[in-house]
Amino acid sequence: MPYCDKRTISFLLTTRCNMSCSYCYGSRNADYRTLDWKFAKRAMDDYLGVGGLKEIRFFADGEPTTEMELLKQIFYYAKGLDSSIHAEVQTNGIFNNETAEWLGSNLDSIHISVDLLPEDSDKYRISPEGKPSSPLIEKSLSYLHNMTNRKAKVVLRATITKYNIGKQIEGIKYYNQKYGIDIFWVDPIFPPVSEEEGKTYEEIDLMQFARSFIEAHNFAWKNNIFYESNLTTNFDGQTDKACRACLPMPHLTVDGYLSACEMATFGENAGKMSDMIYAKYDAQNDKIDTFDEKIMNIRRRTLINMTPSRDGKYDCRSCVAARHCAGYCLGETLNEKGSLFEIKTRVCPALRYIYGEIGHLYEERFGKDGFPYKHS
Repeated sequence: MPYCDKRTISFLLTTRCNMSCSYCYGSRNADYRTLDWKFAKRAMDDYLGVGGLKEIRFFADGEPTTEMELLKQIFYYAKGLDSSIHAEVQTNGIFNNETAEWLGSNLDSIHISVDLLPEDSDKYRISPEGKPSSPLIEKSLSYLHNMTNRKAKVVLRATITKYNIGKQIEGIKYYNQKYGIDIFWVDPIFPPVSEEEGKTYEEIDLMQFARSFIEAHNFAWKNNIFYESNLTTNFDGQTDKACRACLPMPHLTVDGYLSACEMATFGENAGKMSDMIYAKYDAQNDKIDTFDEKIMNIRRRTLINMTPSRDGKYDCRSCVAARHCAGYCLGETLNEKGSLFEIKTRVCPALRYIYGEIGHLYEERFGKDGFPYKHS
């Protein structure tokens, strides 16, 4: 079941954030903006109603739970269109108990970003005042863990950095034993999209990540814990498209555009991510106007159209993991290479190594239905 089968509307609710993570790929926009309700409603009518999509997802250039009233408004409207809609949120985990109660009782999944062990997470994930975030995040995790009526699965989403790269098993043990977390998605750090001053990007050795990931993955599997990565997101099925961005699936921006990917958070002045912007909301006429050439270009981003590396060393079409990668992440590729079709060659040796070590195990482990839980 490849990642492009996760077909969902993503609502990028706000630029407001209660954190100041130094490695955040987004912007630190002091001029706070919020998603327009009429735009959200139009998109739901188009994509959930007659469009037939079954999932909604709350994300943001900032923190979605800082706009809980809008989040709830969208949720209840979507459920009115189709009561079987699956709903999830990607959050930094810093919210009060009232918010935790509502999220846990109503959503299907809560993806909380925290970079494994608290002391390592606090290297980057800090408050605007420079204080560590882990005590606040663990407060939310504790509340959700102890909820008796919780509906939502709690997923831990961690960025792998130079501080936690060799501590992946420790991280699994810590959050599983303390909070019962049994679903983990971990992704290697990548350069920010925004080029604002003060951003931190400290590159890691991806082969070191791969070796540590294999150990952690195997440890997790033996203990009935789900532990995967952006590098393995299509290992449970064959595909010629890396993810839902290739279709594209709609991500609503605060300035009234549809983006193919959450890494492209603005339509105006999208800069190097402009290839991801494929539609605009016409508020006066309450309709979404699509940019057909942009859509056609995005849909061309398939395995067969990936450009071999200039040195001839890497060619997606002949790669051993070709049908389980399909050119890797569009957002990261466009951000770092300036093209949807160039190969992010830095990730290739690590992905091939991981595939060679455990790629053959996925079919027997997960069967024809693939992963029981997909990346947010």
